[in-house]
Amino acid sequence: MNRMNSFLALAVLLLLSPKLEANPWSFAVAGDDRTDVRAAKVDPTGIHSEILTKLMQSLSAQKPSFLLFTGDLVYGDSIRIAHAIAEQFTDWEKLVSMYAPDLVILPVRGNHETNGDPEGASWLKSFEPSLTKFGVCYFPGQKGFSYYYVVPEHPNTAVIALDQYNPAAPHQVDLKGLEAALKELKAKGVTNIFVYAHEEAFTSGCHPDADNMASHPTERDKFLELLRSYGCQYLFVGHDHFYDWMEIRNWRWPNDYALNQIVAGTAGAPFYPDKTYFGSHDGYDLVRLDHKQNTYGYLLVTVNDQNKEGKKPVDVTFVPINP
Repeated sequence: MNRMNSFLALAVLLLLSPKLEANPWSFAVAGDDRTDVRAAKVDPTGIHSEILTKLMQSLSAQKPSFLLFTGDLVYGDSIRIAHAIAEQFTDWEKLVSMYAPDLVILPVRGNHETNGDPEGASWLKSFEPSLTKFGVCYFPGQKGFSYYYVVPEHPNTAVIALDQYNPAAPHQVDLKGLEAALKELKAKGVTNIFVYAHEEAFTSGCHPDADNMASHPTERDKFLELLRSYGCQYLFVGHDHFYDWMEIRNWRWPNDYALNQIVAGTAGAPFYPDKTYFGSHDGYDLVRLDHKQNTYGYLLVTVNDQNKEGKKPVDVTFVPINP
């Protein structure tokens, strides 16, 4: 009996103990699937429905833990689009639920979400209920807009969504809310923190400084310092309709730290030209690690929780979608 009790106790202990091996897992990032109002035939939903459908089908096959959507889900109000923005949001939700019904989607607004909805009332009606259901934690006064999400199956990883379209502070983020969120996450023991928004910190090849966070360099620099001080290494954005991976360094930062700004505005919006890294760099060193033009697709971010020797803690791959 003693031997049997010892065996049962050992079995219970093994069941309750954390697994020694943790398999790598992935999440996806995509953005900018709006229609092209300059086209001869404009999609009445404000969405590039064909590409978004294929993207969602691909994600259903990949089965990532969740999808971060970096804005410009729809075009917004336009005389060339039959549906008003509230209807466009409904159309978007119907399409993604049809082709990726089990996928957790965590969106953030882009500039086109303000076309006909500058205060975000229609956005909140459409997306706040699902975000709340997924258990996100909102910044104070930012319900439905800026929030963080701790991954339930991987509580050492979290993502932070940053809205940049407060009418009183365009192209900026809530720095106080961000700092409070970072402190809360560190207190929870979170070690991997990924940040995403619509607009870039630095011009990546098309939108000028006046149309991204570089339009307010002092506030932008405070934002970058917060990411550095909390060890955030990845900033996922859209806005420019291509794929671009920029490595950001600064002489004030430790040599072993770099911020990766990765643009993936490739979910169906009309392609943009590449003008390279023009604009003011303000003492930052910007290095292009990868770039693709005229290609639809999304990012697949693989996280290795065990951080084993010989394996990258985080691996980011661009997955193309053929039209």
